[in-house]
Amino acid sequence: MFVAGVWRSPVWEASGGNHVLAGKTILVLHRQTTDSKIRGAEVLSVGARFSRLVREVALAYSKFNRRRKADAILAFLLKEDVTDVLLVGATGHEHDDERLMSHEGIVERRIADGYEIKMGINIAPSHITEHPFMVADARNMPFEDDYVDFALANAIIEHVGEEHEQRQMVDEMTRVAHCWVITTPNKWFPVESHTHTLFLHWLPSWRRKHEHEFTRLLSLREFRALLPAGAEVSGRPWSPTFLARYAR
Repeated sequence: MFVAGVWRSPVWEASGGNHVLAGKTILVLHRQTTDSKIRGAEVLSVGARFSRLVREVALAYSKFNRRRKADAILAFLLKEDVTDVLLVGATGHEHDDERLMSHEGIVERRIADGYEIKMGINIAPSHITEHPFMVADARNMPFEDDYVDFALANAIIEHVGEEHEQRQMVDEMTRVAHCWVITTPNKWFPVESHTHTLFLHWLPSWRRKHEHEFTRLLSLREFRALLPAGAEVSGRPWSPTFLARYAR
């Protein structure tokens, strides 16, 4: 209200006796603030439930997809008469108790059940493996030419660096193994497989902020461009995962 040309708020008027108006104003403001907090909490709750649902669906599909990949890889190994295997980017059992990591190692364990794992490598150390393991870089492997019958890099190439470093990894796979399989998630699939986010990974700015999760996601065209002549690629532009096979 205005008094002698000066604005006086309802709360200020309380000191002059207008306690009822001040009390009603404070009560309304309190209710508005409380209602806003409730609505905000409800929105956050819905968002959290949706994010959890996306993670659960992505995890379930990842397990299904990895079992299907394992079937395809095992058929390839049988065809190529493989006896021993190099696991590039191998992991141990450090995360077995983590539910959201329960899809890790599905493909590798299926292969290890039927073939000798000559060596597993990773740039991060692991002390919980059933097979020989060493710290090594997939872009510069410490092995002689034709070291092993078969090498597997399952969802590793998107972590090794930019395009020229990804090419180095492919060249090393070709040098040390008679045949290999390389798999990678599809950059244009709506769900990003490492973070389980929807669509955000289509933005270059978002991908740059998540380089600790991956270094270069690949489309089908970009993946094909890294591979040697004669490599076969399974997957369509909208598939969640691509799988490349190569035999010399």
